[in-house]
Amino acid sequence: MMLKILALLIGMISPLSSMSAVQPDTANLLAAEPTVRQAVVHYAEGRALRSQVSMNKFETMNGISLSDTKKEVLVKKGKPLQVAQDRLTGCYEYHYQDAVVGICDDTVDYVHIAAAAGKMQVNGAWIDLKASEIEHTFGKPQFMAEDGKVFIRGFHAIKVYSNPDTGALQGVDFFDSTTE
Repeated sequence: MMLKILALLIGMISPLSSMSAVQPDTANLLAAEPTVRQAVVHYAEGRALRSQVSMNKFETMNGISLSDTKKEVLVKKGKPLQVAQDRLTGCYEYHYQDAVVGICDDTVDYVHIAAAAGKMQVNGAWIDLKASEIEHTFGKPQFMAEDGKVFIRGFHAIKVYSNPDTGALQGVDFFDSTTE
């Protein structure tokens, strides 16, 4: 019986001696996956782990999806502070304290967050409306425009508008990148 226990212990210990040979190269994994890198950085800094929510695609901004209907927006956000119609497009803007939701043909067309809000929520994660925080979270923008930076994930985009003269952040839009 003692020999069986000893053989079992030796069998359990022997694979551990070669573990370093089968460990993944974490430097390559972190370089290949910005979301993982962000989680490691935030964990190391003791900051909130907003990267627990994937930023590989943009699904929602301030709780609103681009596939939401007018009815779903009203259920999620409640009665808007104001509703305004754009005379050119016929679309409606639903103004809330934390966002403006553009609705065309009964579906969300865009979500706008003013700089005064101070923060936005993307895929459930809160992000300060500071250029450095946004780039830290999303990485390098896919496009640079005169009035801002555009980050694209799949068919959705987030544009961070800034004043061309001062560089001050003016607002952020979430929209379908195939329509713009």
